[in-house]
Amino acid sequence: MLKDIFRVISFYDNVRWESSNNENLINFYNDDLDDDTKLLTHWFCYITDRQMPFQRIWDLGGFVFSELVNKYKERMGLDVLEPDGSYSFVKKKGDGITFTSISKIEKNKRVKEYGFNSGDYVTFTSRYYPSDYFSILYTFDILKEFDFSLTQFIAAELKKHNEQEDNIKRLLFSLYLLSYYEIGQPKKNELYDYQSNIKKAHERTKNVLSIINDEQKFEFEYRKFVKRTIFYQKRSMCSLRDFFKLPEFKDFFRNSLIKEGMNERSINYLFSIKSLEQFELPGDVWNNNSKFRKCILENTKYEDNKKYKNTNLNIILREFYEENKNELIGCYPEQFDVTFDFVPRMCEMNNCDICPIGLLKDNGRNFSKTCVNNKDLYCTVALTNCNYKVTCYTEECKIIQNMNTLISKL
Repeated sequence: MLKDIFRVISFYDNVRWESSNNENLINFYNDDLDDDTKLLTHWFCYITDRQMPFQRIWDLGGFVFSELVNKYKERMGLDVLEPDGSYSFVKKKGDGITFTSISKIEKNKRVKEYGFNSGDYVTFTSRYYPSDYFSILYTFDILKEFDFSLTQFIAAELKKHNEQEDNIKRLLFSLYLLSYYEIGQPKKNELYDYQSNIKKAHERTKNVLSIINDEQKFEFEYRKFVKRTIFYQKRSMCSLRDFFKLPEFKDFFRNSLIKEGMNERSINYLFSIKSLEQFELPGDVWNNNSKFRKCILENTKYEDNKKYKNTNLNIILREFYEENKNELIGCYPEQFDVTFDFVPRMCEMNNCDICPIGLLKDNGRNFSKTCVNNKDLYCTVALTNCNYKVTCYTEECKIIQNMNTLISKL
């Protein structure tokens, strides 16, 4: 049963990345930005993506961070993060700080939806801004060693690991070292001692470089990372995943790697299914939702086994996948991230009767009423279940074509 559920989820995931909902994700302050600047802006948006409406992060954070990254590259320095500095994007606000644009708003409609007007500066304060500030500062400090380029950093790491079967996991570990390693939970008053923070950044950079440039050190730390830490890297996992799967950013990433001199063979291997299979499911409240978890694990060894009672779903799905991957062609654990869209619309609304998974379990008696099988319309299953907008596949639909169990019940 869980194998069939993997296939259903794979259908939703494929539709997700074809959906028209994915266009113009980030509100860049300027249309004329190079691809690497757009990638690093995306990376910073995910750094701040904790317990905030994601649209606010993409709209306001994207505007401020895209200008921040662009000016960091132009000035080739960290003064863009000096609180209240003459050319800083970090301004004191009360007893805290806020990220603030240097440019004033002109015709940007998306920021005006948040109450900003023409002539205003855009401000963005992330929920956990002290640690987010240090993640950004430390990232900038390391990237000075890579010509201020995230892509150059990635290309350098891929060059070391691209022929290995776990190349993506190794890359993710390097990116974890870049922005999340040893951040801790700094207090907001620590942000104001800029000179001390610069010294901390330099020391941390030396430490990180000593790991990524030493094969034995890297291997030792990497083995610890993949044993447990990797399953708790939601933000870094999602951002890197988008570089591979989100059409807009996939193009930015590919183009940037070409500019860094990566050859066609290496790029084709990098963007193969072998890479996607390595991504872990970013753990969150939706894929660990009790209704969804109970449903998909029913009648499996994971259902009532005390060993798995407190085990996160992403760890369970990785174990199941490794044991059954020869039968799960085209499927992989990260695809269950569609639960972000699926669970609130289906599980939380008790829509088992129109659910393909419910159909597998003899509960989806009304599924056929939501499948219009009309190429002139949207796929109403994906639209109803996940709000994904893609034209109906009709006879080419994988959810029908590849699942005999579903066909027999329609």
